[in-house]
Amino acid sequence: MNLKFVALGGLLAFLSSGLVPAQDFRSNTFETSLLYKSQSGEQFGAPEGADEANVDFSSDNGWGFAFGYNFDEHLNLAFEFSKNTPNYETRFRDEDGDVRTLSHSASFYSGQFNGTYHLLKGPITPFVTAGLGWTNVDSNISNGKGYCVPDWYWGWYCYSSSYNQNTFSYSAAVGLRADLNNGVFLRASYGRQWLDEKIGKDEPEFDVGKFEIGYRF
Repeated sequence: MNLKFVALGGLLAFLSSGLVPAQDFRSNTFETSLLYKSQSGEQFGAPEGADEANVDFSSDNGWGFAFGYNFDEHLNLAFEFSKNTPNYETRFRDEDGDVRTLSHSASFYSGQFNGTYHLLKGPITPFVTAGLGWTNVDSNISNGKGYCVPDWYWGWYCYSSSYNQNTFSYSAAVGLRADLNNGVFLRASYGRQWLDEKIGKDEPEFDVGKFEIGYRF
C-alpha cells in the first residue's frame, strides 16, 4: 500500500487558492474535521517455538473525526476517533497438532488525545503531532457467550459477544496544514501507531496516512 500517496494528495490540495493572510487566525478557536485514514498491513509472529505465523492483517482504508482547540497559532489539543476494518488470517494448531487457517475481518476502534505543534504562524505550516489513548481490536468472532435483551418489536433480541481486546495505544506523525479564508482547513499527515499489547511475540504497530478536511470556528 502506497501510504505516502495519501499525504502527497493532501499536499497537492494545499496548493489551492483562498488562503488566509499571515496573521493570528488559529488562536483561541475550536475546530472539527472528518478524516480518511489509511492503515498499513502487518504480520505478527507466532509465540516462541511455533513455526507458523500467528496473525496477518491486510492494509485498510478507514474513517474518523476529530474535535480540537487551538490555544494559539502553534499549539492544538484534540480528541480523535477512527475506525478501520482490515481483513486478517490466523493460523494455529488444533488439538491434534494440525495447522488450521481462519480468515475474517477485524474492527479497530481508536480514541486518542493528540497534541499538535504548528511550526509556522502562516496559513501553510508543517506540524508534528503525538497522541495517546486506547484501541479496541474486535475479532468479530463469537466467544460463545450469548445475551438477550428486551426489544420493542420482537420482544427479545439475542446476540453473542466476540473476542476483543482493549489496549493502550500511542502515535506520532508529521504533516502539513493549510487554512483557507472561509474557516475551512486541509490537513495531511504520515506517521505510526503502536498498540501496547502483544500478538504472538510481537507488539502491533502500523504505518498510518491521514487526510482531513475541517472547519475552524
